[in-house]
Amino acid sequence: MAFEFHLPDIGEGLAEATIVSWRVPVGGRIGLDEPMVEIETDKAVVEIPAPRPGVILHHGAPEGATIAVESLLVVIGDEGEA
Repeated sequence: MAFEFHLPDIGEGLAEATIVSWRVPVGGRIGLDEPMVEIETDKAVVEIPAPRPGVILHHGAPEGATIAVESLLVVIGDEGEA
C-alpha cells in the first residue's frame, strides 16, 4: 500500500524548504533510512532518509521548488503499485 510522506519540521520554526536534489528517481527502489532527497532550509542542507523501503511512486515537488512543512514530499509504494 502506498505511503505518503510529508515534509517534517526538522528545525525549530521551520516553515518551508527547497528541494536541492532527489537521490532516487520516480520508479527507483529505496531501502529503509537510505537518503531519498536533499533539502535546504534557512540554516542548513539536510538529507531526508526514507521512512520505509519500497519504490518511489511520486515526488511531491521538482528540484529547485520550495515547499511548506507538512506538504506532500514523496509517495513510496510496493513494486508494481501505481
